[in-house]
Amino acid sequence: MNDFGPKRPMSEDALCESTDTVKTKRGRPKKKPGYDRAEVIDDLLVKAVEFFGTPFDDREERPEDAPTIVSVANILQITPIKVRKMLITAGYYSTAMSRKVQALQDEGYSIQEIMEETGLGKASVNSYLPYTKGAYKLDSPTLYAEQGRLFRTRKSACESLREHLETENAEMYLWKAIEVFAKYPFVTEKGLPLKYTVRSGEIFFNRKEKSVTKATVMKAFRQARQIQAEKGFVKGPKELGTFGASYLYPVFLRIGVCKKSPDKK
Repeated sequence: MNDFGPKRPMSEDALCESTDTVKTKRGRPKKKPGYDRAEVIDDLLVKAVEFFGTPFDDREERPEDAPTIVSVANILQITPIKVRKMLITAGYYSTAMSRKVQALQDEGYSIQEIMEETGLGKASVNSYLPYTKGAYKLDSPTLYAEQGRLFRTRKSACESLREHLETENAEMYLWKAIEVFAKYPFVTEKGLPLKYTVRSGEIFFNRKEKSVTKATVMKAFRQARQIQAEKGFVKGPKELGTFGASYLYPVFLRIGVCKKSPDKK
C-alpha cells in the first residue's frame, strides 16, 4: 500500500524529491522580526498530524480513504517530503526504508554513508530522520496520550459499526461513530478540507452554514447501504440524494458505511 496516494510508476522517494524541487511559493516563510523557526515547525507538525489522522505503518492495514501525505501537503501548502519528516518526528509514519535509515543513524552512520548504503539522495535521507530542533510540542506525553486514545476510540467505533451494519442497532452505532469522529480532518471529493462538530443531534460542518440533522444522516445512511448492497459501492455523494450529501459522503467512506469502488477480484 502506498501512503502517498494511488499507485504511480514513480517511487515515493522520487515523488518526494521531484515535488520538493519544483519552484513554488510554498515552503519556508520569509524571515521577519520575531520569526521563530522552531515555533513554525511546531505548529505545522501538529497540523500535519491532525490532518493525517490515522498513523501509517507498512506492516499494518490503513483505511484506503485515509488522508495521504500528498493531500496533507496540499492543505498545508508545503511539500510532501516535509510532511513526511514531520510525521516521522511525531511517530505517525513508518516504512521499511524509514526504519532502515533511522537504524543506520543510530549505529553512527553519517548522512553520506546512509546515502551510499540505501541509494537515496540527501534530501530523502534527511526526510526519513526526525527533526532534532523544533517539534517540541510533540515531546509532551499529554499530546501523545490524547492522540493515541482518540485513535483507538475511533478505530473501535468503526469496528463496532461494521459488526452491526446489518442489525437493527446499526443507526445507533453509526451515530456513535459520527460523534467520535468530530473534528477529524476529512477531505471532500473536490479536495476541500472538511471538519464538523456534533451538537444536540445535529452535525455542523465548517463549510456549511446550515446543520445536517440526525434524521437526514440516517436517511443518507439507509440510501448508502441500499446502493452498497445492490452495486457493491457508492460512486459519489450525488447517489446519497440528501441535503449535505457532499459532506456526509467522505464521512461514510471513512467510517465504513460504504465503499467508493467495487472490491477487486
